[in-house]
Amino acid sequence: MDILLFGGAFDPVHNGHINILKKAMEYKSFDKVIIMPTGTPGHKDNCKVPFDIRKHMAEIAFKKLDNNIEISDYEGRRLEKSYSYTTVDYIKGVYPNAKIYFLIGSDSAMSFKKWKEWKKLAKSVTFLILSRDFCENEKLKKAVNDIKEFSPDTVILNSKILPISSTLIRERASKGESIYSYTDRDVASIIKSNNLYCEDFYTRTISTAEMLVPFILRKNRAMHTYNVETLAYELAQIHKVNVNKSRLAALLHDIMKQADPDTVLRRARRSDIIERIDKKTYPVLHGFAAADYAKHEMGIEDEEILLAIKNHTCGRSGMCNLEKVIYLADMLCAERNFPDKDRLLTLARKNLDIGMEQALKSSIKWLKEKGDEIDSDSIDALKYFEKLNNHGGNDNG
Repeated sequence: MDILLFGGAFDPVHNGHINILKKAMEYKSFDKVIIMPTGTPGHKDNCKVPFDIRKHMAEIAFKKLDNNIEISDYEGRRLEKSYSYTTVDYIKGVYPNAKIYFLIGSDSAMSFKKWKEWKKLAKSVTFLILSRDFCENEKLKKAVNDIKEFSPDTVILNSKILPISSTLIRERASKGESIYSYTDRDVASIIKSNNLYCEDFYTRTISTAEMLVPFILRKNRAMHTYNVETLAYELAQIHKVNVNKSRLAALLHDIMKQADPDTVLRRARRSDIIERIDKKTYPVLHGFAAADYAKHEMGIEDEEILLAIKNHTCGRSGMCNLEKVIYLADMLCAERNFPDKDRLLTLARKNLDIGMEQALKSSIKWLKEKGDEIDSDSIDALKYFEKLNNHGGNDNG
């Protein structure tokens, strides 16, 4: 079985990628073609766009060549840094008798010795190296000879390399310039309509988060998320909280709600804003995991946003106003239906601190009635707001 492997950040996929793959597929007939969008690359900074969206754009572009091309999520689902040699080991585990052809460009070939475990990788695959000037490029010749010492069947494919890069597309898109001649038209439309590379942080991240929600969450949970965003926006306006931060935290607060338990726990544990994670009740961990996702997939560094996402279920002592807005919006949004909701919503609109005290009391009472474990941070939060309101409230602005 012959497998062609083509990996990259694809941030975004462009016509140069398509041209390279076409040339490789003309070289020979492969039993399987695997496109491998990176998760967290071992040799690059984090990608500008989250994996799920990059994978979606890659599917649109590459499947127009052949509907049987597989777009793998192996690296995208890993929380560890991904390296090519580990990816090849994975593929060999799935297809133990396969011969793997690894498609790379000449730039990658010339920097190949910087790759982690490059000798091991070279022994495991046959490289297809795309080049337009192999005969004239002495540096490339030397690099290929070094590779062939470990991967003797390596092949040089001479091809016209299009002068296109993902960086160029991101720069043009960030300035509002046309990118339709550089990438698939459907991909270009997605980038433009969702502001994926917009220079303005909030325009970019809010639009990206809005696109992510239906990709990652099932219909009812996605609708809940949009309802939380609506109420968070309203409460933020009433109480003079940053509306962009509120919308962003609301859109991402449940982004890990339906992830598998192992992913939730691993993301929660690796977040650098988590305290006492192993003492937490499982139902609150998706907030911690979502904060990790927001930071590492979305590039969000704002501590208030991360805290609001993290604490939207359990609360905490000393909550900032953004945290209060998201906690209350999550509990009191449109689809929620319980006897005390209207009273609590009225209080939330009038005073965040009183709203939080009463909301926490209602939540703790409900958990006790169900016989569920109560998170210690919720108990601490209730004590905090009882004391705060007894002294006039709103001591943290």
